[in-house]
Amino acid sequence: MSNPRYVLRSAVFVTVYLAAFFGVLLIPILPLAPVVVAAVWLIAQAGHGLRRFDVIMLATTAAVAATIQGAGLMMSLTVAVWAVLPALLFAVLVERWLPGYWRGHGDRFRRPATALPLLAGAALLTAAVSAVIWGVIDTGSSASDAVIPFVRDAAVLFLAPLTVNTVRRLRSPRRAGLTVVR
Repeated sequence: MSNPRYVLRSAVFVTVYLAAFFGVLLIPILPLAPVVVAAVWLIAQAGHGLRRFDVIMLATTAAVAATIQGAGLMMSLTVAVWAVLPALLFAVLVERWLPGYWRGHGDRFRRPATALPLLAGAALLTAAVSAVIWGVIDTGSSASDAVIPFVRDAAVLFLAPLTVNTVRRLRSPRRAGLTVVR
């Protein structure tokens, strides 16, 4: 990927992330949550080999968003940890459990029914980690306050890669199964 293209994609990501960060504060059931935006961004960028830059950009964006809301230095860094850890966990789990799933690679060798439980597990684990970290950060909230973000994040983290993979499979030409040539 060329530098101007990467800068443009990064600027779009930062804009969408900030909109999600401030939008969730106004509408708690908004499906475009910051954790989801960050996780999808890290999966989409996985093939370009710039993960360290993406993680630095994500942490910086989350810290700046927290600072704009009035958080101090330590709270901004804590919010950056909340933004990075679940997203990075989701990206790593999807890459390890379902290599090439986002791009549609490996689908000839993998039945769709075997990919769904792995994707659901990654989404549930990521949503749980995000809810736990946020529960530690926001000590004034009750356990019932974490239910809506958990369900929202798990559902959208499951549906986003599934939708992208389905669209890519529908657009790709149909190929026959493996053929043995003697």
